[in-house]
Amino acid sequence: MKLAHVVPIVGSMLMLGSCDKGGGNFSMLSTSAQYEQASTFVPRKLDVLFVVDNSGSMSSSQAALASNFPSFINFFKNKGYDFKIAVTTSDAFYGDQFVGQSCSLCNVEQTRFRSGTNPKIYVIEEDTPNLESVFASNVNVGTTGSGDERAFSSFKAALNSNLNSGFHRSDAYLSIVLVSDEEDFSHDDINMNESYSQSTLHSVASYKTFLESFTQGAAGTDFSVSTISILDTACRNSLGSGRKIGTRYMQLADATLGTKNSLCGNFDAVLNTISTTSASQIVATFHLSRTPVESSIRVLVDGILVPQDSANGWSYDSVQNNVSIHGSYAPQSGAVVTINFDPASMN
Repeated sequence: MKLAHVVPIVGSMLMLGSCDKGGGNFSMLSTSAQYEQASTFVPRKLDVLFVVDNSGSMSSSQAALASNFPSFINFFKNKGYDFKIAVTTSDAFYGDQFVGQSCSLCNVEQTRFRSGTNPKIYVIEEDTPNLESVFASNVNVGTTGSGDERAFSSFKAALNSNLNSGFHRSDAYLSIVLVSDEEDFSHDDINMNESYSQSTLHSVASYKTFLESFTQGAAGTDFSVSTISILDTACRNSLGSGRKIGTRYMQLADATLGTKNSLCGNFDAVLNTISTTSASQIVATFHLSRTPVESSIRVLVDGILVPQDSANGWSYDSVQNNVSIHGSYAPQSGAVVTINFDPASMN
């Protein structure tokens, strides 16, 4: 994000000796000039895709998602984010890999985002009227879907589908949330096969690679996959027989810097974790107009001095010449961010 209003300040007016510059010691020469960059912060756009298991055992989990959705969305609304939210199911893959084959789900329409409203609202945005109730309708995808749950190949099918074109914006962060009480066994054959050793099983890494290509970005920086699934035997046993631990879900979450959340947990807390984590990955980054003396950088958000701290403060990337602001100091939408620094060269 490029800042505006670069203001040179005459060095002789700023001969302050040594002082705190927000993270480093600093001594200004009388021949130097300090630069100030100020900008009104506009958060990065956010696109969220929920992939919801629509098999026979998921009714209560879908209801929990719907009733606790305000915990998720209010965080983004309060931050002033420009967001889009859509829902697909764990059997959307039929309309991509196997379209035209002899099964009732093998048609392109299966890849379309789900909507339970009339008229249809497939993508929720920040200005969607009654968006909480719209999400509740959309996420109630039913429990008559296929028992062959393939969440990975389903989010790939939905994101690639022409029926959903325009959902993901090139300048937006993509957050995918998988909700299931089963495991992913995405593979080449149309027949159900829940074996980790099958020869046509798609690797977890291949879906990270797909998302890198789809977003033209990097895990954690431009996209992540989080999971609400069975993480351990205690949860699996409490839900009854037939469920599976989501080992591959957890692997993809780790690979993309998403979060791993228990289907047996409190959904209010789970959705709050996902929302705050997604927001923290949308780092406020500002490109400097000049190469600074790093020890002279001073960052303020709405007049509040921000410490130099890569976890909870500001950090400097000398390769990109960017300053990023992290953690609790991350600015709200509309905040004024000011960065002062001494240029490394006066040329």
